[in-house]
Amino acid sequence: MATAKARPRARERIAVEEGFMVPEVAAAARALDEKLGLAGPVSESRKAMFRDLSDLGDIRLKAMDEDGITKQLIVISSPGVQAFDPVQGYELSKLVNDRLAAACRAHPDRFAGLAAVAPQAPENAGRELERAVKSLGLKGAHINSHTHGEYLDDKKFWPIFESAVALDVPIYIHPREPSPGLAKPLSMPGFRVAWGYAVETGTHIMRLMAGGVFDRFPSLKIVIGHMGENIPFSLERIDNRYLWEIGMAGLPRPMKRLPSEYFRDNIIVTTSGMNFRLPLMMTIEALGIDNLLFAGDWPFEVVRDSVDVVDALPIPEADKQKLYADNAKRVFKL
Repeated sequence: MATAKARPRARERIAVEEGFMVPEVAAAARALDEKLGLAGPVSESRKAMFRDLSDLGDIRLKAMDEDGITKQLIVISSPGVQAFDPVQGYELSKLVNDRLAAACRAHPDRFAGLAAVAPQAPENAGRELERAVKSLGLKGAHINSHTHGEYLDDKKFWPIFESAVALDVPIYIHPREPSPGLAKPLSMPGFRVAWGYAVETGTHIMRLMAGGVFDRFPSLKIVIGHMGENIPFSLERIDNRYLWEIGMAGLPRPMKRLPSEYFRDNIIVTTSGMNFRLPLMMTIEALGIDNLLFAGDWPFEVVRDSVDVVDALPIPEADKQKLYADNAKRVFKL
């Protein structure tokens, strides 16, 4: 079989949602699944993907070179440390962050990372984010959406936001399997990821708005992938029906601003898994190029195909530079 040739890195390309896993978390997740009677056979495809996810060296660097990626911003794969009890989740988050920080120190020009935090232990999660940023050099937090079916609009989780704002770092909210209340209607085979994940995570973002998170933390920056989980394409309708629904019910507005205003000011969108010409162009028009970051979603997507699409976009070279690198440097202080 022919080996893919390395793609020339004529452009600087930073990919900001690139997965990894550590064996200890994978083993703990497997043990939990077995305890709950959920463990099934592990396919060869899953074994190969775990090999890629677990690598923080030669395999990853080779793939980056072949795809033309200058630097990865690495994040713990879903559901990360959030499936466990508060004590185990917190301990595993520290292990994950130490492991990721060591890889970033070994390859500072190629790797950066976001800290895993365990929302099921909110106070400890805030402290761990502070340690990860101040002592380990990680660039923000990464949370795989709901935690035991609960969302971050619940005020018990707000110590995490307090820490992020104090540190002036963003929080990346990444999809995972739908929460228990959404799981059954979204359990259509073949549609769980492309549709179910977007509905689940998009709902999480709407809950943050409705729950007053951005009124309480106006400088907070939340990053979401998959071209904004379909929200950018519906912003005008969301504003329109929000005002209509509140007006019809005769209620005072629960938020200080319109949903679209929060979205454009507090949300940063990445292209992960949605590197297709039409949604890319629509999102640039809806949000502006400054609110969009490139992500390859390695190893879950074929990154070289994504690079080909972005390279061919009919936008100015300066905007490609923003999409590929400049925006990521600004948002994550790379």
